[in-house]
Amino acid sequence: MEDNNFTPPPVPPVDGLGGWQAPPVRDTSDDIPPLKPNNWLWQSIVATILCCLVFGVVGIIYAAKVDSLYYKGQYEEAERAAKRAKIWTLIAVVVGVVYIAVSLSLYLTGNLEGLQELIEESASGYNF
Repeated sequence: MEDNNFTPPPVPPVDGLGGWQAPPVRDTSDDIPPLKPNNWLWQSIVATILCCLVFGVVGIIYAAKVDSLYYKGQYEEAERAAKRAKIWTLIAVVVGVVYIAVSLSLYLTGNLEGLQELIEESASGYNF
């Protein structure tokens, strides 16, 4: 029984000297992606909750971009987003720590009179 749908395999190319041509050598150094940068996501979330809401949210936005850019193969953009997430997260932590230190020092020295007057004026008519 003869198979009518049979196609022979392709013939490998022959070099000009009558021998078989070796397949081209692939450069595999470009196939290995760089290491994924730290996305600073959990640090941004902690900084947002504990320190400074505004700057921490900006850090979260950049941190969320890192993984998606990396898995799309945009390694340089992922690295830039990781650096920006780190910067904004550290800014949030520094601003939060400075705010807490200034507030605490004003409270301990008794220089929060303006704040106390503001609280008393905005309080309801009920004094407990």
